[in-house]
Amino acid sequence: MFELTAEVVSNRFVSGITWEIVLRAKEIAQTVKPGQFVMVETRREEEYDPLNRRPFAVADTDGELISIYYDIVGRGTKRLTTFRKGDTLKILGPLGEGVFPIYPDKRAVVVAGGIGSSGVSLLVKKLAEEKVKTVVLYGARNKEFLSMREWYENISRKGVEVVFYTDDGSFGRKGFPVKDLDEFTDSSAVIYACGPKPLLKYLKTYSEERNIEAYLSLDRRMACGWGVCLGCVVKTLSGFKRVCKEGPVFLAKELMEF
Repeated sequence: MFELTAEVVSNRFVSGITWEIVLRAKEIAQTVKPGQFVMVETRREEEYDPLNRRPFAVADTDGELISIYYDIVGRGTKRLTTFRKGDTLKILGPLGEGVFPIYPDKRAVVVAGGIGSSGVSLLVKKLAEEKVKTVVLYGARNKEFLSMREWYENISRKGVEVVFYTDDGSFGRKGFPVKDLDEFTDSSAVIYACGPKPLLKYLKTYSEERNIEAYLSLDRRMACGWGVCLGCVVKTLSGFKRVCKEGPVFLAKELMEF
């Protein structure tokens, strides 16, 4: 875990309510694992508000750079949009001991819902690099909310099959990304997912009924990010676990709540 003052390389509006910020954070870029996240201060050094850091998935890395996709959902993320190239902000990471395992001999079925696409993108990149047979089912409410569509279209040129879904049919297949799971999964598959709670709950039930291994990345409100405040606990078969510490990725069959 590193606490850094990171330089903003770029910060741009993508689509819908999503922005992408690229930070120069060498130590994190070179050590982060698929599924891990960072805690970012969304205030400037001389300011005190917002006080707490915000958790964000590391969507991609490039040399000493990390990429973060974020939705504007509150005061902190709205404040983050004001940072410009050359500005600096404090960042803590990589965080989380629960990461996505990779099985070279299994077919990887990656399910991404909304901004959850940034929670599995680093995994998809790693799967492509290791030439694991992979399909991505990426869904959002409409075309504008497929904020990482360009990124996934690019990774599809590296042997990854990507299927897009929209609730309204404005792009790709109409409906939820889980509706065609039977088309892509069998006993040799492993499921990875990040997205809204209903999606993850469905995948837990689906995977257990078919005896398919599934790994789910959970999104919880966090204050500290390294297990001290106990504000992000989730109930599992082996007791309460901290999403920021033992997670954020959990084996689906171990989870008792989301």
